[in-house]
Amino acid sequence: MTRTTKKNLDVPVHGPYGQVEKWLRATGAGEVLEDAVFSPVFSEQSFEPGAPSEAELRELWPAGGWMCWLGGPAVAPLEQWPRRADGKALAHVASIHLGVLDATTDAVGKAGWPEGQLREGLPTEGVLEVFHDLESFGYDPAEGAARSWLVRWVKTPDHSVLIDPPQDLDTPTEVCQLCLPLPGFTLPSAADAASGPQDRFDLVESLELSLQNGWLAQRTGSSPEVPIPFSHAYGHSHHGRIAAVEDILPGVLPLEPGDEYRLILDLESWTALAGWFGDAGNLEIWIRESDLQARAFERAWCLIRTD
Repeated sequence: MTRTTKKNLDVPVHGPYGQVEKWLRATGAGEVLEDAVFSPVFSEQSFEPGAPSEAELRELWPAGGWMCWLGGPAVAPLEQWPRRADGKALAHVASIHLGVLDATTDAVGKAGWPEGQLREGLPTEGVLEVFHDLESFGYDPAEGAARSWLVRWVKTPDHSVLIDPPQDLDTPTEVCQLCLPLPGFTLPSAADAASGPQDRFDLVESLELSLQNGWLAQRTGSSPEVPIPFSHAYGHSHHGRIAAVEDILPGVLPLEPGDEYRLILDLESWTALAGWFGDAGNLEIWIRESDLQARAFERAWCLIRTD
């Protein structure tokens, strides 16, 4: 029998864990509780896109503002704008202020999550930046060698200046979108349940859509018509973990014994970044746990997921 969740606005999109537990048990999905994972979500609520966001960014950043944004300028210092090996300029996809990301939930709130369901690992200072050529799907090891993307950690940003993209950078749309990381959680993707029992797939899909609708309502302030993924740090892949860690990553980012893959960012391209990653695909940033601990972000691997 297919089980359905309550109306979307009942979803406790901001956690804490106790509310997540109550919601899942109330929907008859208690067995999914151990799969709920702490995952801050990026919301554009109250931030206008484009020129208003860029104006606000240029006003607040020099004052030391803790800002996150998609598109737009990059963080200094940056000696040269990142380019692919063949000279193509990479698009600036995201700047994530790691201090505000860490501060989405205080120590008391984090302590409420069971062991294993709250895993962070990113630094708590500086800015994490993502650049990408918007073409390479990440399925071929040669794409890494071609420098098709760059993930970098700016430990001490220079707030006196922002770095504008070069004139020869060509993106599908001009984007500058401020966003704020908020407390959240993710659940397994229905894609990972597709090969199992139909009841399990129906349940996971229902929960997934309810969570997406809940965040879309929070982000836009209106009732959603079509559920869409949301951008988040850590947590579950919207397109499914199994395909990434079993079919793709072993061939492009091999592991040593005892190591594992970690998803650190999952960025949707339905809204602000519309058209940037295929037909409403997601950009996923994966890294080996050993490289995350070593702060070797240049070894991170980017996947465009449209599956």
